[in-house]
Amino acid sequence: MSDQQPLPPNYFYHKLPNGIEMLGQYMPSLSSTTFGLQLDAGVIHEPEHKQGLAHLFEYMLFQGTKHKDARALNEAFESLGARKGASTGMEATQLWAQVVHTKFDDTLDLFHELLLMPTFPADELVQMRNIVLQEIRRREDEPMSRIFELVRANFYEGTALARPALGTNESVRDIDKQDLHAFWGERYQPNNLLFAIAGKFDWDHVVEKMQALFHDWHGEAATFPPPEPRPTMKIALQHQEGKQEHLGMMFPFPNYTDPDYYAAMVISEVLGGGMTSRLFVEVREKRGLVYGVSAGLAGNKRMGAMRIYAGTTPEQGQECLQVIVNELRKLEQEGITADELERAKVQLKSENVMRSEGSAARMGAITRSWWYDRKIVTIQEVKDAIDAITQEQVHEVLQRFSPLNPLTVAAIGPLSKGELVGNTLS
Repeated sequence: MSDQQPLPPNYFYHKLPNGIEMLGQYMPSLSSTTFGLQLDAGVIHEPEHKQGLAHLFEYMLFQGTKHKDARALNEAFESLGARKGASTGMEATQLWAQVVHTKFDDTLDLFHELLLMPTFPADELVQMRNIVLQEIRRREDEPMSRIFELVRANFYEGTALARPALGTNESVRDIDKQDLHAFWGERYQPNNLLFAIAGKFDWDHVVEKMQALFHDWHGEAATFPPPEPRPTMKIALQHQEGKQEHLGMMFPFPNYTDPDYYAAMVISEVLGGGMTSRLFVEVREKRGLVYGVSAGLAGNKRMGAMRIYAGTTPEQGQECLQVIVNELRKLEQEGITADELERAKVQLKSENVMRSEGSAARMGAITRSWWYDRKIVTIQEVKDAIDAITQEQVHEVLQRFSPLNPLTVAAIGPLSKGELVGNTLS
């Protein structure tokens, strides 16, 4: 059963009449199956004054259905030996489960209940709200977590992507049962659902099961125009007394759908991906300026970004920032060496293989590629794309996306702007 999509062997696609899209990767050597249900129901889809709604909603889905309360749901999942979970991102939410393949039908039955029959019980809402409020307090006590939120808020300033994923104390306290029902009705609709499965399964049976469970689910989630961020050169400081200075930086870079995405992965690996990366060697090994430094890709459907973190002391804060900026300038002007390119390729291909050996990783991979780009990218295609990267392509990326313009810098610690930045960015 297929929609005759031009897919490689062992990959499948089908679209149900009500709009649910289905993807599959058959992995016959496994005995497990992982499936996920992803919806465009993330932080950016919340009403402005109800920040934290998407995250709280994720918790509340598991607190009761028309047929089971929270305890009965947990017992039902455990009786199947199912590992289950959910995650709420800025742009989407995913529910998932990993089971022995013979338990797929019964596990999907439970997710059918979760999606179509939630009750959002008031007593559970009080408890889940308190849990989120505790998470917010914990976040406030962890500057290493807050620095990423601070740099993101300033990088995406003026758009919903700048919101705190957990919300605020005030906004979370204001969320009630009616808000949960409204969010469910607006965003949890079949045309907004992507189902993906990887592992051992019979595709025809999976399609038949999905059709049997969801055939009478009708409705449409409104299209939601993605935010249009326009980052500018910015320095944001959050004063906090103490013996640590946390630094975060972001600048625009290729996103997942950009033809240069894999070149961006190589640059990220060379800059701050491991113990041989430039930042680790120059900032930590040679100068001992940090206890932690890293760089990695971040982004969304509209634009990508490179994100850098460094944890240092106030006494070394300005020098640390200066060395990082110097490395970004050197990267932009000189690109990377042939040795760095080859080491990054080996590392990225090795990571790709290791991440792709399980059904959970492959379910996530096909979901991501379809959600971003409406195509399935195989493991071999990723390897080929990495192998094809050249120094010239890397140089061209660094001309398209300057690491220093625009650069958003954020810091949490005791230093003032003058004490931290000095003439570093001039």
